[in-house]
Amino acid sequence: MLPELFKEKMKNLLSEKEYDEFISSFEEDEERHHALRLNPLKVKEKPDFCKEPVPWEENGFYYDADSAPGKHPYHEAGIYYIQEPSAMSPVHFLDPKPGEKILDLCAAPGGKSTQIACRMDSKGILVTNEINRDRAKILSLNIERMGIKNALVLNEDSGHLSQVFEGYFDKILVDAPCSGEGMFRKNEEAFSEWSPENVEMCASRQKEILDNAAKMLVPGGRLVYSTCTFSPEENEKNVSSFLERNPDFHVLHVELIGGMENGRTEFAGPDCNAEVADSVRLWPHRVRGEGHFLCVFRRDGEMVSGTASYIPGGRNIKAKNEMIKAFNTFAEECFDKNFKLPEGIIISFGDQLYLAPYDMPGIKGLKVIRPGLHLGTVKKDRFEPSHALALAIKPENVKLSVDLPSDSADIKQYLNGQTLRLSESSFIGKDKVKGWCLVTTDGYSIGWAKLASGMLKNHYPKGLRINY
Repeated sequence: MLPELFKEKMKNLLSEKEYDEFISSFEEDEERHHALRLNPLKVKEKPDFCKEPVPWEENGFYYDADSAPGKHPYHEAGIYYIQEPSAMSPVHFLDPKPGEKILDLCAAPGGKSTQIACRMDSKGILVTNEINRDRAKILSLNIERMGIKNALVLNEDSGHLSQVFEGYFDKILVDAPCSGEGMFRKNEEAFSEWSPENVEMCASRQKEILDNAAKMLVPGGRLVYSTCTFSPEENEKNVSSFLERNPDFHVLHVELIGGMENGRTEFAGPDCNAEVADSVRLWPHRVRGEGHFLCVFRRDGEMVSGTASYIPGGRNIKAKNEMIKAFNTFAEECFDKNFKLPEGIIISFGDQLYLAPYDMPGIKGLKVIRPGLHLGTVKKDRFEPSHALALAIKPENVKLSVDLPSDSADIKQYLNGQTLRLSESSFIGKDKVKGWCLVTTDGYSIGWAKLASGMLKNHYPKGLRINY
């Protein structure tokens, strides 16, 4: 089923022996590798279906296909993100740290953004962007599900961002839109859409995105470029031409892991920059994952500490007092007296309240999907908490909660949107017999309900409900 022109191209690139190994990896009886990445912002212990670790991601684990973790309540609670194992490698080399300013430029559906956020431990600024609005909404939902508090989700063009954020980010990931050859084994649509013309179009678009990303990196900063394709036009050739256009960038030598190989300068021709040899390829016949390519760049110079105080667009404006008052009333009624939200500024986005990091870039003039942690909605003088807030807190943070075991009929009914009647002994916080109740599964927060006279009125979002 592989395109004949693709097979011919790869046959010309690889030796006869390696070509046979490469093609064999696409055979029907070749088992794909399934993996997920645990969320250290939430997880207490490794679920049973997590098997061997993914070599390049400390929170990554392979699982058996029949485990179906995507149908488990833990998935809805954001305990893990199902992610192709090779796709976890670029963030390993980006090496995010708490407190940094990081951009994920082509971020949907959110696997790498949530991986970055977990490494940041909710400290610093994560700007995560997707040019396609529908995909940006999916990105935003995954940021929400994983309980991430420090992300600004945008729906922007890279050219506009390069004007707003020139010289701002410490680290940037460009997981560029590509021809998707590395996903042929995973996604049949990828090879039905493949053509040499599409490869050339992707390579041209990647050059523009890379150059825009380069403008946004601070001196001394790190930029990781990655694709899920085999084409040299999108990989080694693009890296070589980028170095020619941007002489203040150089390729970092990195340690290869778990069957990774270096990029191949011979794929790019005799004029290929020698630094391309330090790029990285993940071949499906060499690693336990799909095809991937990545390159780690460093911009010349040293990071200047003064750039930390620069905020593009200026500081955001605090929400009106009456909106904050409505939230504070809810917080006094719902939260444990010892609980405090992360430091930040409460801002309004229409009738919605968000908690943004103090230093989050100003949102005016940007196409914003999610500016920080969504707290909830102010309806007149009444506050209704968001699903995002439920997923970002823990049962010990609230006065009233109820746990529905992950193997119970109750959790299935809750995720289906049904109203539940439970005994008083089910609730934690018996001095409070009505009001907002945090619903958990095996101790993991999963959503809100409202308790009155033993009836648990369901507030699980309609768009997320599951028919078991």
